[in-house]
Amino acid sequence: MQARTLLLRTIITAVCVTGAIAIVELLGGHFDDTSWRILGTTTAVSFFGLLAVPVGMLLERGRAVALARTSAALTLASFLLTVAVIWRDWSNGVGKTWGVLLTLAVAAAQAAGVEARRRDNDTATTARLASGSMLTGATLAVLGTAAILTEIDSGTYYRFMGAIGVVDVLFVVVAAVLRRGAGPISQTHQLRIDGLLVEEPGRDFAAAVATAIRKAEHDGTIVHRIERP
Repeated sequence: MQARTLLLRTIITAVCVTGAIAIVELLGGHFDDTSWRILGTTTAVSFFGLLAVPVGMLLERGRAVALARTSAALTLASFLLTVAVIWRDWSNGVGKTWGVLLTLAVAAAQAAGVEARRRDNDTATTARLASGSMLTGATLAVLGTAAILTEIDSGTYYRFMGAIGVVDVLFVVVAAVLRRGAGPISQTHQLRIDGLLVEEPGRDFAAAVATAIRKAEHDGTIVHRIERP
């Protein structure tokens, strides 16, 4: 939880610094290369920090750890290369590498975000939409990577990518709307954590147990035993 709080504070600080620099430079009327690079760096901190938020959520919950770590690695590599590109002129080959890494990082962050938003009371339709958005996101990443590496120059190809992108957004939006309409989980389950009786919401007993364990560990308690009352 502390790492997530630190990340959010870093994002907020970077946004504020970016705004402050932009205001000062605009009022001073003397934007130069260094000013643009500083703005680019602080913007990159904000952007890649936001990409890393779902990673922290998944790691805190102990879910999809492999996906979270992959997303974190791609986000970090993309951030470092972005800063390098901002502060130094590189060859076209480095530009392609940066484009591919950024594409993969965004796709992995989307997948991590979709996984982090899954709820115990998701319906079968919502679950399929979430999985579909992960598939369309991966498809866009493959198509985008191919376009960058082979320098595809075809309007039809990019229109197809745009259509996939629209489907991807629709999946995400419709799944979010369905979750909003479902409301909170109404069913609760009683269980004992190391002898202490608690009641937690959950679609089933296993989901309630997972919620109870996460809450206990968040409070710094090590869970040794779970029992039905």
